[in-house]
Amino acid sequence: MVLSTDTGYNRDYSVDPYKGYYRSMGIWFPVGDVRRDLSPKEMVLGVEIHGEARAYPISLLKTKSGILKDEIGGMTISIEIAADGEITGVKDGAGKKIAHIFSYWFAWQAFHLETTVYKAKE
Repeated sequence: MVLSTDTGYNRDYSVDPYKGYYRSMGIWFPVGDVRRDLSPKEMVLGVEIHGEARAYPISLLKTKSGILKDEIGGMTISIEIAADGEITGVKDGAGKKIAHIFSYWFAWQAFHLETTVYKAKE
């Protein structure tokens, strides 16, 4: 299947329409109330297991290379973080990949009203 830029609209599809959005602090779309746990456009790693959701701030994860272990939904998970701060994997205790998503905080919390936010353990 091929996508076509011949849509009937006069638009340059080679230009990212959200280019300025990534750098701006504001939200362009109404999403209701945004919890103030984090800045609305803080990027998070979102994980949901057995109905329990948690947001892991990317800014925090980037400061921790190696394996970050946490428990969510009664399961121990491991978040693998490369030396350069890139998240390279999210796995369960058996080493099996776990579904996860990278999202803005405002969007994650809109779909996961009871989400918790990961805090670094002292």
